[in-house]
Amino acid sequence: MRRIYFALTFSQEEEASLLQYRSQLIDCASSLKPIPENSLHMTLAFIGESDEDTVTAMRAILSEITFKPFSFTVSGLDYFPERQGKRLYYLTTSHDEGLYALQKQLTDRLKAHKQPFHDKAFLPHMTLARKTVLHKEPKFPIYCTLHVSSIHLLESIPYENTRIGIIIDNEKRA
Repeated sequence: MRRIYFALTFSQEEEASLLQYRSQLIDCASSLKPIPENSLHMTLAFIGESDEDTVTAMRAILSEITFKPFSFTVSGLDYFPERQGKRLYYLTTSHDEGLYALQKQLTDRLKAHKQPFHDKAFLPHMTLARKTVLHKEPKFPIYCTLHVSSIHLLESIPYENTRIGIIIDNEKRA
């Protein structure tokens, strides 16, 4: 079984900009589990544990997606509470219609093909670190623009006591 999901990935330059925010968060933390440098992404739809037939079906669904390239803005830092006072920190985005439309098109295709996925409200974000305990509040300006011209099917695999996503398709370009 393979743990798969659809996601946006970013250029090396854009990833470098995002990693600066992760570094600044690390400086404010007494403990955390940072996302590996090679794993920054934005999940659009999480499929979960899947057999090879499902992976093939997801690749076919990916081929049905159409969109024009667009950009969105990363505009803030927020967190989800985790256990024992720890937090999962992530970058937030401006509300961009292109981003929401792309995610909706994908989930509509999944529903049309009767493919199960984790169907919860879409909150566009990029996780920076899990299990975070801060020694000081992060106060740094956040603003960068990311460009979307492709969507990928990724597989989550174990990597150095965490997980990373590796691309398992030929990507769907706008």
